[in-house]
Amino acid sequence: MNTTQLVVTLVGFGVIVWIVWYFWLWEGEAVSAGTSAGGVQVVDVTVKGGYQPASIVVESGRPLRLNFTRREASLCGEEVVLPDFGRRAHLPENHTVAVEILPGAPGEYEFTCGMNMYKGKLIVR
Repeated sequence: MNTTQLVVTLVGFGVIVWIVWYFWLWEGEAVSAGTSAGGVQVVDVTVKGGYQPASIVVESGRPLRLNFTRREASLCGEEVVLPDFGRRAHLPENHTVAVEILPGAPGEYEFTCGMNMYKGKLIVR
């Protein structure tokens, strides 16, 4: 194996490691939900190459409104799916879509894009 082949191989492995980390291992920052005047927990989520924030801490038994705003043209982000709550929503580009749920039992609940590439989680306490 010559130097060029070695460099290309190492760069290839580096790209593979980055892809695995970005799509499956990176969790991002955890944000606690704020409370509106009506007692509803509210979190604004931006969809751009993933969910920001990707981890959201909420209280159980209190209504939650997730305001999703898609800031990209990628088809991956045009739908959000909350399988444990039986909810999915279409996200038009540059529009805010509110998804309301009632988190029950404490635990961690995943939400994803329609292609299951973007991932986020609700941490219910």
